[in-house]
Amino acid sequence: MTSSNFRLRPMQGADLPAVLALQARAYAPFFHEDEAVFRGKLAAFPDWCWVAQMADGELAAYLFTQPARLGRPPCLGDGGGSQGDGADTLHLHDMAVSPLARGAGLAARMTAHAMKAAQKAEFRHGRLRWASLIAVQGSVPYWARHGFVPGQVAPDLSSYGPGAAYLVRPLAPKLLP
Repeated sequence: MTSSNFRLRPMQGADLPAVLALQARAYAPFFHEDEAVFRGKLAAFPDWCWVAQMADGELAAYLFTQPARLGRPPCLGDGGGSQGDGADTLHLHDMAVSPLARGAGLAARMTAHAMKAAQKAEFRHGRLRWASLIAVQGSVPYWARHGFVPGQVAPDLSSYGPGAAYLVRPLAPKLLP
């Protein structure tokens, strides 16, 4: 199975029960965000949340992203807010892939889809230039293979648990120093 076997589409409110079920399979309970948080993110950033659907309609993956400021990621459990003001960064907040779809390249495809959308987006203060995420559950090596490197972060990452790492990369390779 390859990532082309899945259809990417914008997330809808009706997807949240399946999204919560995927979250429960992908993450330790410490990392679980409740339905109200997901609903808040979807309401605040509807253009920045996607799902991947299998041919039978079952959700295979989800991705919550949001505009943010470089070095100022949202806390775990933050249901939206005003991160879009002055945004220069696409923050990949939460992604999970079903065990049935692992190894198909779906996470890479969803990340690329989000980053391409961010490169085209116009915000009040200009374009997004960076991508960021908080790597948890030992995922730093995965994200490093996709060009993410440790970034400087102002807020405390304790809401993400021990071993959390703030990672960044330019949306377009030409921004590399």
